[in-house]
Amino acid sequence: MPKSMDRLLWLQLIGIAAFNKVDYLMTLEALERGYKEANPLLASMVGTFQFPLVKLLLVPLLLIFMWQMRHRIGKSLVTLTWVPFTAYSMVVLYHRSILF
Repeated sequence: MPKSMDRLLWLQLIGIAAFNKVDYLMTLEALERGYKEANPLLASMVGTFQFPLVKLLLVPLLLIFMWQMRHRIGKSLVTLTWVPFTAYSMVVLYHRSILF
């Protein structure tokens, strides 16, 4: 993978990590205000020790794994990474719209 693609992927992964952290904090705020977790996989974990582990540990570990595998996966990883990047940006915008 060319260095320019490496840089783009790095920025995407950092963006996803940042959106993930913001999503976690905004989710906590929304839960305090009486909203419910929209992700059915995480809804049953709200209020347990597993919730922050999944939100704050699993995603970064997956991002590290993606970075480590970038040369094996190739250029398509940059294209595929736009999906979670865009999804997280939409989630953060949604949180912003309901909280502020």
